[in-house]
Amino acid sequence: MAPYITYTDRLILAIELPEIADKVLEFYIKNASTFERYEPTRPEDFYTLEYHQQAMEGELSLYDMGSFVRYYIYTKDDPDIIVGALNFNVKFDTDTSFVEIGYKIDSDYRNLGIATEAVREGLRIMHDYYNINRFDMRILPNNYPSKKVAKKLGFEPVEFEPQSANVLGEQVDVMRFRWFWDKR
Repeated sequence: MAPYITYTDRLILAIELPEIADKVLEFYIKNASTFERYEPTRPEDFYTLEYHQQAMEGELSLYDMGSFVRYYIYTKDDPDIIVGALNFNVKFDTDTSFVEIGYKIDSDYRNLGIATEAVREGLRIMHDYYNINRFDMRILPNNYPSKKVAKKLGFEPVEFEPQSANVLGEQVDVMRFRWFWDKR
């Protein structure tokens, strides 16, 4: 199992309990307009406290099963404010496992290297604790900041997936980027 909390030079990555769902909801509300441009269409009740309490409970169950890890990102300078979220969804492909990575950074904390630093630590955790060697990111073609992070970390585009995601109620294209631990 991944550790509940880990530290980088500047960041704290923590798996959180539903008791902080109000902070998570605040994070999503504050960043709704930018997050929604790049993420799957949200259910109607997404911006409610109950939704996030239930989602966090479900994520903890998936964590216990070893199939999902979500870290909330904080800075060491201000450990009470969520500045991002990073998740790893464990998938199985024939006889090997891999993860799909997702992340989001608060609008006030972008372009500071936080995503790169958090994902780099997450790659290490998923390799060390789950023996994962293949890492994928699915990125919308117009999501230039995420493509920049992927490139910094050594991910390469491997597949174009037409009309494979629903964003703002429309089917959109996705690019799959990949990186292997043993090629670092």
